[in-house]
Amino acid sequence: MVVAATIAVVLLFALVSRHRSRLYRVAGGVALAGHLLFAIVVLPLLPYDWDIDVFHSIAVGILGGGDTSPLSSLDAFGTVQAVLYAVFGTDPTVLAVFNGLLAVLIPLPACYVARRLYDPLESTNGLLLVLLFLPFPFLFNSLPMRDALSTLAAVTLLSICVRAIIDRRYWWALTAPPLWGLLFLLREELALLILLGVVGALLVAAVRRVVDEDVSLCSLALSSVPVGVCGFALFAVLFPVDALNARLQYRAMGGAAYLEFMRYESWLDVLLAAPVRAIYFQFAPFPLHVTSTFDLVAILSLPLLIALAVTAYRSIQAVETDSLVEILLGIVYVGGIVGYGLIDSNFGTTIRHRSVFVFLLAVFSAPILESWYRSLRQRVDEAIYQRRKTDEKQCEAQELDASPEVRSEHRDHAH
Repeated sequence: MVVAATIAVVLLFALVSRHRSRLYRVAGGVALAGHLLFAIVVLPLLPYDWDIDVFHSIAVGILGGGDTSPLSSLDAFGTVQAVLYAVFGTDPTVLAVFNGLLAVLIPLPACYVARRLYDPLESTNGLLLVLLFLPFPFLFNSLPMRDALSTLAAVTLLSICVRAIIDRRYWWALTAPPLWGLLFLLREELALLILLGVVGALLVAAVRRVVDEDVSLCSLALSSVPVGVCGFALFAVLFPVDALNARLQYRAMGGAAYLEFMRYESWLDVLLAAPVRAIYFQFAPFPLHVTSTFDLVAILSLPLLIALAVTAYRSIQAVETDSLVEILLGIVYVGGIVGYGLIDSNFGTTIRHRSVFVFLLAVFSAPILESWYRSLRQRVDEAIYQRRKTDEKQCEAQELDASPEVRSEHRDHAH
């Protein structure tokens, strides 16, 4: 039945990509082939199982008529997995195959958000390629878990909010509540972050309408203060200090743990630790953390993360942005790395959870990524052109040497 799932995924991708650019059809097809190869061939050989067995057991139980909790994120995703099992058989590879399709769909709404963030930006080919082939998101979106679906739901919800608020296509807002509900069931913290981001964008829209001009960076910062206060209050309700310490202790287990000695005594400790833990969440593991093969592989992504952070900052500084989209994405990004950073203490969990925020960094970096893509494309085109000119000259020389007149001239010259 894995073969049937693979055929269905390929046909669905062909249907979705038919009206897309040639670059997406080619690069997306290559990325999808990579996901399928990983799911079918590589995944069974890996020594890691992550939470694959947990999701598989829940889906099999639901398929067998087991009880479910209406607000359980595991049961919510287990229901989705059980539907696939009912059609294609109870094999985790089936889910991994469909996750490959979801992974290659993520760049589509992300590129739309980037074009609305940077008004002068007409093309996002560089961003498209980066989102398709970022190493660790590529890996974890291929696993038979909920990462691919939750990331696609989050990015799609962001694009719908941007379209409804920025483009004033309010009927698109009708699709937001069910998608928000799906995301809330899968990853409630992401859903709440996007809700806070929408509130911040609406506040900026109100300020912009009152002053009748675009909002400055200082005004953006002031507008985000009440949202930050609301976000902190919501975080405090969801995660009291004791609950934060319990999460830290639970996740600071195994050889991939970091900052396992840290405990929160009060909310002042939480506020003081937030910047450090946010940096760890975005960039860890660091060189001194390497104690296993997985850590060594994981640290190879550190230069890429630093490059994305630098290019994101330079792009925001150099290119005109839409303040509404900027505040929406900024609240989601900053709130996400701080919130997750305060409770994550394991490299494996951190790398999985930060995938969506790495995508947001890439969205912020879109103008510079596009300039790099165009520069590389120009060099490749020039190299191909020069190669063709050289081949044409060689062909002309061979044709001249092969003609009878040229051969007779050579003989006369020899005599």
